[in-house]
This record gives sequence, structure tokens and C-alpha cells, in this order.
Amino acid sequence: MNCGEKLGKILLVDDDELIRSMLFDLLVGQGYNVIQAADGIDAIEKFKNDMHKIVLVISDIIMPRMDGISSYKIMTSLSPSIKVVFMSGYTSAQPLPDGVSVLTKPFSPLDVLKTVQSLLSN
Repeated sequence: MNCGEKLGKILLVDDDELIRSMLFDLLVGQGYNVIQAADGIDAIEKFKNDMHKIVLVISDIIMPRMDGISSYKIMTSLSPSIKVVFMSGYTSAQPLPDGVSVLTKPFSPLDVLKTVQSLLSN
């Protein structure tokens, strides 16, 4: 059993396929079990299907169809204790919910791994 199976699943949400693919490869390469979603609506559907196994959501903020803040509100209404990390190059554009972590683009692979490890160890 790898560390991702022990820890649960990570839901990775980004409308940029290149960024999503690079982060998926990074996290899977470290043994995490990762589900991908292309936007907030896709994320909500996948979250509802695997809600009891998902331990962390990593989400872009600005996306078409449904942004990260809106999907966050729905996910936390379904599972109030879910841990969330937002990614954005435009964090000042929208007020962020209290207590969420933010990865400001551009970020390094090490930044991502440190943030994920820190949140999952708490």
C-alpha cells in the first residue's frame, strides 16, 4: 500500500490541462492517489462520488463554468472538515475563505509537495 492509499484521495481541479497534468504526475509520482477535474462543476460531481475518500482538494480559483470559491462552498457544505488548497495568480481578485491555504502561481513542485504534506499531516 502506498502513502496515497493510506491517506485517501486528492481531488485536483484546474481548467488548464497542462498545469493539471503536471501536478497530477508530480503527486502520483510521490504515491498520492489523485482524481482530476477540469472545473468547479466537474469537481463537485467527482467530490460527491468519492466524498468519503477525498482528504484534500487542490483547486484553481478562476475557472469557467464554476470558479474554485463557489465549488469550495458546496464541497464544505457536504464535508465541513475537507482540507482545501487554492492555486491562483490572481489571489487579490477574490476574497478567500478563512483558513484555506494558497499556492500563488507560479509555484515550484517543492512548494506543492510541502503544502500537501503539511496539510495531510495535520
